[in-house]
Amino acid sequence: MTRHFSASHSKETQAAIRSGRPLLKAVTVACAVLSVAALTAVSLNVADAQAGNWMEVSCENPNHSAAPSQGWTSFTTGGGYGSGAGTGCSPGAPMYGILSSDAGVAVGAGENLEYTPPSGSTLAGGSFDATVSTDGYGADASGVVAAYSPAFEYNGNVFFQCAHGEELCPNGTYDYRGVISLPANRGGALYVGASCGGEGGQACDEGGNDGAWALVYVWWANLLLSNSATPSGSGFSGTLLSPNAHGTQELIFDASDSGGPGVYAVTVQIDGKTVYSATPDNNGGKCLAVGTSSGAWMFDYSQPCKQSESVDLPINTAAVADGQHTLKVTVEDAAQNSSVVYDGTITTDNAPANTSPPTIIAPSQVFAGAVLSTHPGAWSAPTGAGSITYGYQWEDCDTQGNNCTAIAGAQNASYTPAPSDVGDTLRLVVNASDSDGLASATSAATSAVLSAQGSLGAPNGPGTGSSSPPNTAASASPTSNGASASTATGLGAPNGTGASETAELRLSVHRAISRTYTQRSFQLTGRLIGTGAHPIGGANLDVLERIAGSQTLRVIGHTKTRLDGTFALRVPAGPSRLLEVAYRAFSGDTSYAAVAKIEESVNAGIKLNVTPRSTGSTGTITLSGRVLGPVPPQGVIVELLVHYRGHWEPFRTPRTDRSGDFEVPYQFEGGIGHFPFRAEVPTGQAGFPFVGGYSVVVDVSTG
Repeated sequence: MTRHFSASHSKETQAAIRSGRPLLKAVTVACAVLSVAALTAVSLNVADAQAGNWMEVSCENPNHSAAPSQGWTSFTTGGGYGSGAGTGCSPGAPMYGILSSDAGVAVGAGENLEYTPPSGSTLAGGSFDATVSTDGYGADASGVVAAYSPAFEYNGNVFFQCAHGEELCPNGTYDYRGVISLPANRGGALYVGASCGGEGGQACDEGGNDGAWALVYVWWANLLLSNSATPSGSGFSGTLLSPNAHGTQELIFDASDSGGPGVYAVTVQIDGKTVYSATPDNNGGKCLAVGTSSGAWMFDYSQPCKQSESVDLPINTAAVADGQHTLKVTVEDAAQNSSVVYDGTITTDNAPANTSPPTIIAPSQVFAGAVLSTHPGAWSAPTGAGSITYGYQWEDCDTQGNNCTAIAGAQNASYTPAPSDVGDTLRLVVNASDSDGLASATSAATSAVLSAQGSLGAPNGPGTGSSSPPNTAASASPTSNGASASTATGLGAPNGTGASETAELRLSVHRAISRTYTQRSFQLTGRLIGTGAHPIGGANLDVLERIAGSQTLRVIGHTKTRLDGTFALRVPAGPSRLLEVAYRAFSGDTSYAAVAKIEESVNAGIKLNVTPRSTGSTGTITLSGRVLGPVPPQGVIVELLVHYRGHWEPFRTPRTDRSGDFEVPYQFEGGIGHFPFRAEVPTGQAGFPFVGGYSVVVDVSTG
């Protein structure tokens, strides 16, 4: 009665079975990386979710990467014999229970595997993939493989059994390979064993296959667990709860899941709209689901998430209009039990903030009929509040700049003083609005308006002024409207020899340049020419910048042309931005006669450090570093990558703190060799005016 085991094995595997060595297989770094990469991609939204259930994965994840075998132990019954049982496993290298055929074994001998659910959870179902062989037998004895739950007892607890003789496997033979389902909600533990069964005093001493009277391999197990723990939250604080929260603010509290699989997700809603939904602490990667099954999240560890943790969340209040709003915070554990832990109100104020007041661009003496232009001032708005738009209202005031009244119809950025304004001063109110609200700022008042003949005339307001002649050489405050066409009046002193309203600026660099973070400053050269391409020497030029994502154009430097019209200056280091070199033909001009523009893209700077640089095949390393430059309050996303199979594979995406620092632990899962790591800052992040950038490559060796 010779029967053949249906699964094939290598000579190395057969030798391990006969010698009693555990069946282990090295896990390549590809498996390790794919495992982590898969974790980060799992959505928090699970179709047909089953609150109160979660699943622990053993040996192999759904994407075929390696999983540990936490919760499993092995034991021997009746003295056992031979290769024994082992719980170490990985894809292609199963857990096993082997009753060796090197010699006969008595009825009652067995090699067994046991899974014990973690504290607080009970076994509710699941499945495991097994290979079974029961070809051994003897007089009134037979090889047996059986699975039990909830206890290691035959009566009523066996839900799967193969035995030589009449108790055939489900496929009608003595060998079996397939997925075995667990009964629902039996609780207790799971036992899988290979043994010799039959009459007392008898033995399994004939037949056998693949070096065993009976054997079972468990290739993977997905064990459904039930847990009814209720998450909670306490100690709520942070700037988000302060009156009139602006931009991104902190929400701080303690989240707990006593007796449960741990805090998996936190959701924050303002007026029912989700503004944050993520895993605040992934517990070193353990608290990242590797997949879903039957509506339950799957994890690799018996305690996947922390049962207690301090949560510090950046919440962008610019996503809602200014005013009072409801705030609701929900904590969900790994078993999808959830609780609303905070339900209150907050107030927000995200209207544009004025950082520099509006200015009226005017000579020291203002004349009726002479156009006045303006600059709206500097304003800022938090990311998410939308673009800033401006409205204008000119006002007529007394000679002291007080008792102002709005001038009907004067709602443009420029204004021409009327004869009725003579003797009064003028000022400008700028209204800046974004998608959240509106704020106002007021300019300083001008000097009293003079008539075209240079006198105050009859005062129109409560104040009086004195007469003085016009000053045609008066200088104007610098401004830039980004336009190369001039609306200048030609008043004031000429700017350079051969000053011209039709001047042209020629730059010696490309109009679009890319720079690394370490080479942000650069030498800018060019030439200023006037009519007939004649050089304009001794002219003062302004250098301005508008940082990417901003609407504010500001002066950052000056330079002067040589006699031949050439100039050279070092542009200070900065982020991605629009640069302008601008020329005003006369000191009294209200706009530039010539503007040359350069679009500069700057790569993000990032430093990466890995410790230690050498570790074991299952060792843990720490990847830490810093993103350079002005990091926004909410931090910056960083992608960590490892190089394998000829390309870079991302495996973690941490967010830095507000200082740009990050730190991530990473554990190898059997990989041996040299592995290059690097960090990347993805492009297009809100509030971070840089394009993507990479760190240097750091090599780590394992063995």
